[in-house]
Amino acid sequence: MRKLFPLAGVVLVFGAVLLAQNKNPAASDDAARAAAVKLFKCLTDEQKKLALKPLDDKERWKQDFPPVERPGLPYSKLTAEQKAMIDDVIQAMCSEYGAKICLEVEKQTPDDRRYLFFFGAPEEGKPFAWRIAMHHLTLLYAEFGKDKANEFGPVLLGGNPVNKLWDEEEKILLDLRAALSDDEVKKAAGPGGSGQDVGDKGVKIGALNDKAKPLAKKLLEKRLDVFSADRRKVLEKLIEGDGGVESLRFTLTGDATKGHLEGGNYSWKIGGAVVLCDWQTVGKNHLHLTVRGKAKP
Repeated sequence: MRKLFPLAGVVLVFGAVLLAQNKNPAASDDAARAAAVKLFKCLTDEQKKLALKPLDDKERWKQDFPPVERPGLPYSKLTAEQKAMIDDVIQAMCSEYGAKICLEVEKQTPDDRRYLFFFGAPEEGKPFAWRIAMHHLTLLYAEFGKDKANEFGPVLLGGNPVNKLWDEEEKILLDLRAALSDDEVKKAAGPGGSGQDVGDKGVKIGALNDKAKPLAKKLLEKRLDVFSADRRKVLEKLIEGDGGVESLRFTLTGDATKGHLEGGNYSWKIGGAVVLCDWQTVGKNHLHLTVRGKAKP
């Protein structure tokens, strides 16, 4: 099984078993780029006027879970072929596991509240970003030309109804909660809302007990498993630059002794000054999840 091992910062070792579980032949940055370029080229001039924004437009970093009106190109103005191309980008930037979830959540929002964006035209060697945003799903693929990527997302996930889409991740969290001591539970208290920074709250993963520590790492791994190997490398490098996995802080608020479908109501975060992965139980069968990272200037 692939695990995260902190060695002089962090060296991320990838095992064959977990890679095989998340194998997606179409998932790579090359494939995501090609699919995004193909989509952009097939847009009409009128569609491009709505979809194309400056690279530094504030909408690129917007984090809205509700199905709000956005200043982009709504799916209702896309052809069936163009919508299929969007799904091609999703499948290219996600693992098989992640794409299955994202494509399912995508169906929960009507076309007039799903939006497509391009921040900068996708030209060879130049920075650009591709983004879709809707209720419970925001995905962003960004390239920075000749400069190395120093940010990831923001990506918003979740669903309503969620049903069993995030069961595997929740099972790890419930096991982690059971492994925490009463003192660790108290120390782990932190902000509950999805997207809020961890700050200095919670407990460093490296300070957790011997049973809880590997489960916290496994929880982070499961969230990273949503993305293709190329995409997750960007986030893993940010984690390494933030002091490594064991330097990240873990927070847990609410009742995590049972799953959200059984009435459990809890929120957790793993993050630091640069990265954030979290989970907010908004209600039974209703979740908000955030993944983002941005290097310090």
